[in-house]
Amino acid sequence: MKPSESIPTPGSWMYNMCVDPKSSKRYLKMFKIVNKFVIPLYRIRLLAMFGFRLLLLTTKGKKTGKLRRNPVEYFKIENVIYIVSGYGKKAFWFRNIVAHPNEVHVQVGFRSYHADVEIIEGEALEEFFRWLVVKKPKYSKAGFGWDPNDDPETADFSYIASLMRVIKLKKPVT
Repeated sequence: MKPSESIPTPGSWMYNMCVDPKSSKRYLKMFKIVNKFVIPLYRIRLLAMFGFRLLLLTTKGKKTGKLRRNPVEYFKIENVIYIVSGYGKKAFWFRNIVAHPNEVHVQVGFRSYHADVEIIEGEALEEFFRWLVVKKPKYSKAGFGWDPNDDPETADFSYIASLMRVIKLKKPVT
């Protein structure tokens, strides 16, 4: 099997969310239930005290225009925050960002700010996955079945890059 067809591997949570429709529905239901508890805990800053790698993303709804809040796991590369849409273009928060890119607010720990967004595409997206497998090998193995014995420099991340969406969140320069 070519690397491009093996990442994400069947059984990994990313494969289940992006490729397997039955599992994808189960994950969506689970996230809706969990988020009902996580969002209030985050808003009162309780989760931030324990160092969870989550941020609270607030977007303007694509259709309704209402504010929508979602806890999202993030990665920090050189003091820049990246978030990954496990559902790719289908994630509601991703669609909201595309529809209203100037209406994105982020709460990271105890800090809160309006964010400038950049959707990562092409070679930069594959570079993000290379960084991820090198810096977060356990996450990569559990998340999308990365084999730590594979060489990230020669691996083909095009398939997973076609499924996922990565967004860079920057503090605006004032």
